[in-house]
Amino acid sequence: MLRHRLGVLLDALADLRRYRQSVTVEKLQTDRDTQHMVLHAMYVAAQAAIDVALHALADAELPAGQSYRDAFAQLRAAGLLDPDLAARMEGWAGLRNVLAHHYASVDFSLVHAALASDLGDLEAFAATASEWLGAPDP
Repeated sequence: MLRHRLGVLLDALADLRRYRQSVTVEKLQTDRDTQHMVLHAMYVAAQAAIDVALHALADAELPAGQSYRDAFAQLRAAGLLDPDLAARMEGWAGLRNVLAHHYASVDFSLVHAALASDLGDLEAFAATASEWLGAPDP
């Protein structure tokens, strides 16, 4: 299951990298199809990262905590995730919650900023998860 969720994360990351090349902040702010496309890929990437974290904790027989953010904090506490990366991944868990529950008030300039400069967090997390599986870096 962990490997499958990692694959979902990697697929969403590939989509986001492609969107990063062609989606301007203006297009994201004004084009509903682009909004749906980017927001969906961001949601899927963030949720897949959370799912990977939760599965890794379960496999290690560690508690998940009370929130999605807690999952990354638990990985940090167990020494499975770099502290700085864990803090940034907690931010992705927060973004997932915004996309899931506050989608009517999304700030598209912030979403574009994440698309432009924060995908490295997800890539680093995917690389770490690949190490947990004994797989080569994605």
